[in-house]
Amino acid sequence: MSARDFDVVVVGGGTAGAMAAVAAARCGARTCLVEAAGHLGGTCLALANITPFHNSRGEQIVRGLPQELVDRIAAHGGTQERGHLPNLAGIGGSFTPVDPEAMKLALFEMADEARAELWLHTMFVDAAVDGNRVTGVRVYNKSGFHDLRAGTVIDATGDADVAVRAGADYVQDVPEASLNATLLFRVAGVDTDAFIADARQSPHKFVLLADPYLREQLGLTPENVMRERVRDIYDCPYIYLANLVRDYVPRSDWREWEITAEDRSGWGKLKPFGSRFSIMPLPHRRDIVTLNATSITFDATDGAQLSRAEVEGQRQLHVALELLRRYIPGFRDCFLHTVLPAVSVRASRRLAGVYELTRSDVENRARFPDAIARGAYPMSVQSPTQPNVRQHLFVRDGGDYDIPYRCLLPARTDGLLVAGRCLSATREAVGSARMGAQCMAYGQAAGVAAALAAEHGVAPRAVDIHRLRETLRNQQAIV
Repeated sequence: MSARDFDVVVVGGGTAGAMAAVAAARCGARTCLVEAAGHLGGTCLALANITPFHNSRGEQIVRGLPQELVDRIAAHGGTQERGHLPNLAGIGGSFTPVDPEAMKLALFEMADEARAELWLHTMFVDAAVDGNRVTGVRVYNKSGFHDLRAGTVIDATGDADVAVRAGADYVQDVPEASLNATLLFRVAGVDTDAFIADARQSPHKFVLLADPYLREQLGLTPENVMRERVRDIYDCPYIYLANLVRDYVPRSDWREWEITAEDRSGWGKLKPFGSRFSIMPLPHRRDIVTLNATSITFDATDGAQLSRAEVEGQRQLHVALELLRRYIPGFRDCFLHTVLPAVSVRASRRLAGVYELTRSDVENRARFPDAIARGAYPMSVQSPTQPNVRQHLFVRDGGDYDIPYRCLLPARTDGLLVAGRCLSATREAVGSARMGAQCMAYGQAAGVAAALAAEHGVAPRAVDIHRLRETLRNQQAIV
């Protein structure tokens, strides 16, 4: 058993954890980043995109380290030449496709330059606690068990694993009320020009201008934007098929799929695809797209259920691949290119923090004196009455809202911060605040706060919020 001392230990190397570690290390804190995989990037890496950097008005709401990451990916040739792309779906103001391999390299560069110590292929085992204070974590890798001691631990596991093991208060929705998980995959050999040409003739096939602000206040219509603004898939890069059965599956095939109605409740074998069937291009190859189509309901904190979910995800993706080839224009000759290594979980446990972000905060564009990030994505929530059906609840007037520092702080436990989708928020609010650009933004804030706590010898809850916000502004963050 070895032991090491750090100022800050970050557990979880998704984009929230990676930004937290880079931010803390750049501020001079001795920082360690623990990640079970052999790379950084998490869900954004799997999706090959980051969203949203803008609200529906087109105003940028995230800069700082997240923007620097995109700029570095671009320097490696890993972004679309137009950078942040307008999102005509109206579900988030922008969409930023990235090459996942360039993203891996850029994240390693940032961590290395900041001198954050990476512990890859390392599993979190337990939290070390003294009274109500977290003092470090125990981890395991090929070299055995290790105790990593720290003044502040940042839980960026997504599932609040550190917080739970430390005895912090948390909440967890039943799986049926949580956003479903998905196994992402990519297909190649797609004629996206044919796909877009078909949609231009029939705009109703895509979800377009979903944010009421775009239709009611800007006066845009799906027909006009498809005719005047869309020439290729990068003009409409965040694609939701509006109704797979109604628009693509001929009635002559309904019996084969046990379909009884166009409404999602009657989709038979295709019910899992009622939650979403989303198509997203890679930045440098329009013939390769990522599919966010599978939908799996389970408790992501249960190891046995997680194993079964991987099997179900594989089953569903092959059904989806058959649907693409048979019914979707441009996909007839496509083939499976990549299956992501694990199911991507959208919701599980959340911290019970000093403050809980609410639906009203998101809808009404709340501002807070301790704001450390901004969000704008609509609240994506599972329908309480229709399985595998998702609803979107939008920020008023196409705007954005603040995410306060208190959402990263446990109500009673010291020495701990969270970053990522396990922040303190209601089921509805986290459906917005969980997005990649936001996780990176408040990941940066968590890292800076942890470094300030180390510098001044105080608990994270005692960090001077004015100093924190000033430091973030100096790092080009929007707070």
